[in-house]
Amino acid sequence: MWNNPYSRTRNSYAVGIHKSGIASNDPFSRLTFDLNFVAGTAANGFQTYGNNTDDGRFFRDPNNITAVYIPDASGTLVLQASAGLRRTNAGHYQYPSYGTCRNLWARDLTNVAWVSGGGGVTTAKTSTGADGVANSATRVTASGANATILQSITLASSTILLQVYIKRITGTGNVDLTVDGGTTWTTITPGAGVFSQVVISQAAVTNPSVGIRLVTSGDAIDVDFVNTYSNPPNSLNVRCLYSINTTSATILGSQSRPSANAADAAPHQMITTAQGAFGFYWQGRSERATGGFIITGATNVFVSILATGSGGAIQFSNGPGSSKTADLTWRVGLSQLNKVAGYCTSGGSIKVAANGVLGTAGTGATLETALDHFDLGTNGAGQNSIYGISERFAMGPGAVFSDAELISMTT
Repeated sequence: MWNNPYSRTRNSYAVGIHKSGIASNDPFSRLTFDLNFVAGTAANGFQTYGNNTDDGRFFRDPNNITAVYIPDASGTLVLQASAGLRRTNAGHYQYPSYGTCRNLWARDLTNVAWVSGGGGVTTAKTSTGADGVANSATRVTASGANATILQSITLASSTILLQVYIKRITGTGNVDLTVDGGTTWTTITPGAGVFSQVVISQAAVTNPSVGIRLVTSGDAIDVDFVNTYSNPPNSLNVRCLYSINTTSATILGSQSRPSANAADAAPHQMITTAQGAFGFYWQGRSERATGGFIITGATNVFVSILATGSGGAIQFSNGPGSSKTADLTWRVGLSQLNKVAGYCTSGGSIKVAANGVLGTAGTGATLETALDHFDLGTNGAGQNSIYGISERFAMGPGAVFSDAELISMTT
């Protein structure tokens, strides 16, 4: 379910942000280009949201083609345009495309696409939704025991992922979800007075029938953004925080991909920096234990979360040179904050640190002077997605840090 981790950790975010009068020996002052997704600010450049104009901004988004809703820092869903980076005051949301949202009428369970499965159920589109808009969500009330509402989908055998925002209104009885028409039920925990996103998945389901069951007569819940997907990307049954509002037709989802591209309009601060010796800092959260990339270069420049060994080591590589932390350094879950910093020099030295853990001292790094683009938190096809949130990203040409500074920056 969606939980709001930000109020507890927001103050820690301010550490190292550029301010007037900052000490010259502060390592963050060496990071010339500083993009703060949470605050919506950019140092020595600019970042615009809600469109994808080629105007010299830090990052454009070549993948976003779908209007979706994402949570802000309070958990309220905010509509994002079908172009440009998807950002609220919680940060930039990075999940791959989950393909087509298969069910219709994601917010309106009064529509005939949703049918009673027995037990006595009433629906009314009279509730304030997860986006705070009046009369946008559906009140589902049990007039008898095991009140069930279902929607059938024609589909070949697939792994089905069902996610939905649910808020309990009255009662204490079980609330169950199904993707196979009620052959299998999974009890979930709805939000108590607030919407919580809940998710279930099941393999090898043919012609899924997705739905909700209220076990106890008289219970009532509010339901919003029912989204059904088949064969989730990367074989990860992780919920997607891009919520889609289907009505009379299915909708193809898309990822949001921050890309710094040398072919875009100047001044190219980010990609030009990555072509030479540079230092960087990234801060964010992830629901993916291994396989995500913080930086995906078109060639040879990568910051990745490794699956080797026990998993969770962070590696920074530039050409044949690399630096790697110990395993289990990466923190998983949106309530867990990750901080990663590193540098590479023209002499081939390369080093990374993450969450206070210093990586190996690497040598042999080469500068990718012909690098034409890099992506942040994902890649073009989405297989490198961090499944999470980027809060801050900063780079500095020629920036180098001591071991003590790397540890301090990432602690």
